[in-house]
Amino acid sequence: MKKILIPLVIYLALLGIYSGFSAIEDNSFLFRPVWDIDHYVTISEQGYIKHPCNPGLHYPLGDICGNVGWYPMWPLVVRTFRPVLGNSYQTSFLTLAYIFGAAGFILMFLLVDRLHGFKTAILTVSALAFGPSAFYYLTGFPYALILFLFVIYLHLLYREQDIIREIGLFASALMLSLSYPSGLLFAVIPLIWYWSEKERDYKSINYWLKMARYLVPFALGPLILWTYFYIEFDDFFLQLHFQEKYNRNWAFPLWTMAKSLINNPIFSPENLTMLWYGLIFAAFYPYRIRKELWIFGLVMYFFSPATGSMMSLYRHYLIIFPVFMIIGASARPAWFKILYIASGIFLALYIFFPTFINSRLI
Repeated sequence: MKKILIPLVIYLALLGIYSGFSAIEDNSFLFRPVWDIDHYVTISEQGYIKHPCNPGLHYPLGDICGNVGWYPMWPLVVRTFRPVLGNSYQTSFLTLAYIFGAAGFILMFLLVDRLHGFKTAILTVSALAFGPSAFYYLTGFPYALILFLFVIYLHLLYREQDIIREIGLFASALMLSLSYPSGLLFAVIPLIWYWSEKERDYKSINYWLKMARYLVPFALGPLILWTYFYIEFDDFFLQLHFQEKYNRNWAFPLWTMAKSLINNPIFSPENLTMLWYGLIFAAFYPYRIRKELWIFGLVMYFFSPATGSMMSLYRHYLIIFPVFMIIGASARPAWFKILYIASGIFLALYIFFPTFINSRLI
């Protein structure tokens, strides 16, 4: 029972801290459909919409405006459960975020406890809750859902093979890839796991077919979405064309990071995020978590800067879940881990969350 109660209490502490902060400030920004959440709401209510951008009304300007830049899994989940949640989209988004968030915390705790032990699980879930931008798990963004799907996928991947495992892996992988633009990159986990765990026979067609069984559902998500865009809007790459106005072009990630450090204040949310997550990879080496997890973490760490922009990095890094496992499983002394976790909540309460509720954290 304590393996359920402990992560639930930690999650409730997360909810209590930011709800209390909002109440003290008399600010409801945390609970409103702000920024991208509004696009998820419109997808749930009206489906995908594409139209020309109007100067003075839409930002940023470009050739394409609407909601075609966002992925459909989260709006579909909300649309499915809305009738039993009071028929209000705003209430449904928040309620489901809390449900998936609490379930994700519990499942993460159970997973890490099974792989690394009880104390490691406590530290991992604490790091998850008290990171600099963990309050986004409490919003109408899809991050709580992605956390839930991630831990479900790992629970299934690391269990004995049976039909439930195979169906569950396919379904959770497909839903991950339909949840977020970088959802495709979760395929790194089964790729490295299969390469490491299975006997390698590169000349065998069966070897490659079995590997493909794990990878295909991650590719299916974008293909399904883009095929829909082709049928509906006659543009297979509409989602990529939509993103052009955000100046996202492939770039060398270290150069993007260096430019951010040179051109922006060191205490800007983007730079602090980059440094806080980057220091985890440096300070807690060597890693005691599974190879496929920390490799996936590194891939995700460099992916957003590789698009040539640091915009919203504090949100994009939320789904680098293995970094929290790296902290928890590290050989570093407990006081060092606790201090690092405390630095995350300090940055959250003094910089990130005040900036967010003042509508200056996109």
